[in-house]
Amino acid sequence: MIKSPEEIVKGAINLISLPEIYIRLNHVMEDPDHDARQVGDVISYDPALTARILRIVNSVYYKLAVKIELVSRAVSVIGEDDLRNLVLATSVVNSFERLPNELVDIRHFWSHSVHTGIVARLLSRHCNTHHGERLFIAGLLHDIGKLILYFEEPELSEQVLMEASENDGLLFHAENRLFGFNHADVGGALMTSWKMPFALIEAVKYHHEPMGAHFHATETAIVHIANAVVNSIGPDTIVDEHLLDDYPGFEPETLRITSLDLSLLPQIMEQAREQASQVLEIICP
Repeated sequence: MIKSPEEIVKGAINLISLPEIYIRLNHVMEDPDHDARQVGDVISYDPALTARILRIVNSVYYKLAVKIELVSRAVSVIGEDDLRNLVLATSVVNSFERLPNELVDIRHFWSHSVHTGIVARLLSRHCNTHHGERLFIAGLLHDIGKLILYFEEPELSEQVLMEASENDGLLFHAENRLFGFNHADVGGALMTSWKMPFALIEAVKYHHEPMGAHFHATETAIVHIANAVVNSIGPDTIVDEHLLDDYPGFEPETLRITSLDLSLLPQIMEQAREQASQVLEIICP
């Protein structure tokens, strides 16, 4: 009997629980009387995490005019919400290292995820949305359900990979046929179990079927577009406004929802390549 997405997540939750330092950081930030020093103290408890956070803050990802040497200073420069999202991004990758997978090239997986997150963040600047870092997280975690499925249901997942390669190449179509749901549903179930913001849950759950998002349509559409863009680009691909014309599984209605002009893609992808190479090196050493 095939499990539900929630049951699959529950089976793996001991290995992929929300990072402890993120939980502690949320606890501190929920106190209305907390200050930047307390936030810095929580993060500084983990020297490796501190180093990664400061490297990202001082990278081309932010392009700050001055070098930031203290986490407490980073809080005042980039803001608490951005910092909290960076902690989640840098720590969740480590959490999934404990989830062994033989069906995926994990370096390629995180490369695609980081690129999608950065493209989503860059696209958001042209969509009148002020949640760029949340969109980076949504892009980073949009395919996380794949890793859980590969771990919990390796045999059926192998069949999914074979069927997808023999048909339209779209993994989520094969998953829907064999599981009755897809990796996006599993990712959404994980975000729900982690008590993430509903915008993040919807963006992950509906990144292949963006018209299913009823409350955060713009954020979900941005992640859908970012994922399609990153999937469309190969070594000889010409990046222009026609990039997604023939991409299978792309929902054109998302362009109306976001009011995005795809003529921006060459500029966005140039920035994304520069940022992604540094971010990937930092969070996936």
